[in-house]
Amino acid sequence: MDLTAAIDSPAARHWREALASWALPDDILAQAPTSPWSHDPASFVVDDTLDPDTTASRIARSLLADSSGVVLDIGCGGGRASIPLVPDATELIGVDENIDMLTGFSRTCEGLGITYRTIQGRWPAVAPETPVADVVVCHHVFYNVADLVPFAAALTDHARRGVVVVLPHRHPQSPWNEAWKHFWNLERPTHPTVEDAMAVLDAMGLEAQRVDAPRGALARSTSDPDAMVASLRRRLCLEASRDPDIADYLRDHRPQFTDEVAVISWAPDRHR
Repeated sequence: MDLTAAIDSPAARHWREALASWALPDDILAQAPTSPWSHDPASFVVDDTLDPDTTASRIARSLLADSSGVVLDIGCGGGRASIPLVPDATELIGVDENIDMLTGFSRTCEGLGITYRTIQGRWPAVAPETPVADVVVCHHVFYNVADLVPFAAALTDHARRGVVVVLPHRHPQSPWNEAWKHFWNLERPTHPTVEDAMAVLDAMGLEAQRVDAPRGALARSTSDPDAMVASLRRRLCLEASRDPDIADYLRDHRPQFTDEVAVISWAPDRHR
């Protein structure tokens, strides 16, 4: 794998530039009561809304067959990608830069009696201190990564059997694009997409396979009207005083969340 060539490839440049286009104007950010990019750790916990038998989990389990059962979860959040793999997975390694996410991951693993360890930091900066695993999972993280080539290369280097990645077909903030136009008269980007991610992996020479699958249960903030108002307020850098306007808007403009995700997998020894 020629990483230098892949990093300089048109696909990787397009991915970096497309992600950069999601940056918000400074004057809007300056008015934001809280970061529009922040997440509530409570929405990432493993609970009874989590489907343990998804396309992604089935692929990961198939890779775990006849292995030691160690799973590395990059950007683990509360463990929604890796915890459903137990008992096929006998040990989980959770990596996340958010200590509150790791606390939730640890609490759930301890409550279920799962052998685990955690590493706080941003991938791939913490890759040198992270053990190799049988399977690496990475759900809903790619759109946070500008330099996708070294990120994906480190995933590959840490997998003995395979890598399983999940991401929506388009940027996760895309459902709010119409709201940005309504409240701020701001046009938002339409790229990158899952096709752009696949192009980067192809430029790396990886023989990645893609399967589209049902997304499953959405977060509480997409079904609870009050939570939806709060979520849109945070995403759009608005004050709480705008909540009535937001509620009025949402009555006639429900965000169009994607019904499917892409499950991308590849073996570490399969590349051109």
